[in-house]
Amino acid sequence: MSETHMERDLRFRDLLLRISKSPLYKEKLAGYDMESIRLDQMLSLPLTSKEDLRMAGAFGHLAVDMKEVAQYHESFGTTGEPSASWYTKEDLETGGRQMRDCGVRLTPDDIVLIRFPYAMSLPAFLMQHASRQAGSTTVPASSRTPVTPYPRVLELMRRLDVTVMAGLPREMELLAETARLLGSDAKSDFPALRSICAAGELMSEPRRKHIEKLWGVPVFNLYGSTETGNIAAMCEYGVMHIVEQDYVVEVLNENGSVPAAQGKRGFASVTTLSHQASPLLRYFNEDIITIEPCQCNCGRSGGSLVHFGRRKERISFGALVLDSKDIQDAVYSLSPAPDAWKVMEQENGLHFILDSHRSSEWSEENVRVHLTNLLGVPVTVEFADDGVLLDRGELVRNTPSKKPVYIQKLGLHISGIAFVDPVRDLLDQGRRKLAGRDFHEARALFEKAVALDANSADAHAWLAAAYGRLIEAGIMLEKMRLLPFLENEITAALAIDSTHPFARRINGARLLNTPETLGGDPAAAAKEFQYCIERGMDEADIWASLGECLIKMGEPEKAKAALKEALAREPKHEQAKDLMEQVS
Repeated sequence: MSETHMERDLRFRDLLLRISKSPLYKEKLAGYDMESIRLDQMLSLPLTSKEDLRMAGAFGHLAVDMKEVAQYHESFGTTGEPSASWYTKEDLETGGRQMRDCGVRLTPDDIVLIRFPYAMSLPAFLMQHASRQAGSTTVPASSRTPVTPYPRVLELMRRLDVTVMAGLPREMELLAETARLLGSDAKSDFPALRSICAAGELMSEPRRKHIEKLWGVPVFNLYGSTETGNIAAMCEYGVMHIVEQDYVVEVLNENGSVPAAQGKRGFASVTTLSHQASPLLRYFNEDIITIEPCQCNCGRSGGSLVHFGRRKERISFGALVLDSKDIQDAVYSLSPAPDAWKVMEQENGLHFILDSHRSSEWSEENVRVHLTNLLGVPVTVEFADDGVLLDRGELVRNTPSKKPVYIQKLGLHISGIAFVDPVRDLLDQGRRKLAGRDFHEARALFEKAVALDANSADAHAWLAAAYGRLIEAGIMLEKMRLLPFLENEITAALAIDSTHPFARRINGARLLNTPETLGGDPAAAAKEFQYCIERGMDEADIWASLGECLIKMGEPEKAKAALKEALAREPKHEQAKDLMEQVS
């Protein structure tokens, strides 16, 4: 149940007394009479911006003696400048309680696997406190580390009978895809699992339902930040309840001057009533939300919150405004929902890149029309080859997970620093040129990527792929001239990462298509293709290439088996059909 107005007012007045001990607020509130201001006068107080926190530095809003601090955390914004946050032991206990407010209802019988990253970010530690408070057992399986790659996490889940999993929504999707690649079914092969807690990324309702469908268990959403702790938790009825004993959340217009109309989208302003170490007053975090009053069947009343994304990801076309949630709602309404996706803002619309192991069930025209109708802007669609958005080979080997980028805005720069990873952006552009058979332009883009990061195995492998396409299309003199460049890029990629499946695949193509007098070797090529298949590169092209190797090796029955695999995946695959006729 929500607190009374009087109780919240007392908490608010206590906060104002404590917060003035920090250097930031001592200066910011110098002209205010802190003893006379009440909760209903909050609009008279100044906002705290992200820039305020960055300018104040790590110690700027610390409001307690360092001897009282238990942990330090920080998050990085688009400028690369961190926002600091300090936590006392009491703050961590409060954060654990906030996490336990979700509908999962942890018990002493639960084994909780935590897949949030542990380095500097906050959710892993709060979930660990929630687990301890409930008497549950914790399995710290951090993401973004080679210690717990996806296959090991799945093995831990199965061997330990994990009952609750907590992590980023993307990690839940990638773990399910890894299970599929390894021959398991996330829905049926982990019978002990009873629920999932997700936080740290936007998770719209269609995305939540998609993850529930992947795993066959309820998924509960959490909303918060490193600076604030967990602001809202989803109950068993799917409602995101604000933790009102700990927070006052306002919904304001774009410049923060006046409240937005009830139920209308606006910008969050968060006041942390309970936080001791680094409390915040009217923190304008640039998240877009709505709040509506509710009387929930779970017994709670007060405000229910819906998160629409961040201002930096908002895209406008004249009067039409699209937030991240609008885009996510549209993407996850597709059937099948993609395994990976990215949207790129264009001058007059949006370009979607989509990846699914079931992409044969999509029609490009139907997907384009569906997304155009839902979003109200012109849409173009591209179905990505494996490795463009999602490297399935990386999922099944000892490779740390990475932070995804879902929305790429047109020319977005903040303080002169590009929001998009420039190497990744060049690789994305180059792959699109390669798919469009503009091989020379693709090579130029991949060369720029290599120049920016000479230690990127991805960049060298894709540059090798461009050389391979140019060799295929060139006359004999051009083939001879380009072959050493192809070999150099493959060597560079494999020197950086000898297990890189795409580099091994390009090497296999080189060994298959180069005359034996110049270093070709069908048997060695077959080993490279088999290596890639074992690591999740399972499309028709690679099976057809393996079949061609086996024909050249004089093993027709094995070749037939490989070509049948190719045709099972793509019945109209021309190379596989031609080779099958040849071997028959």
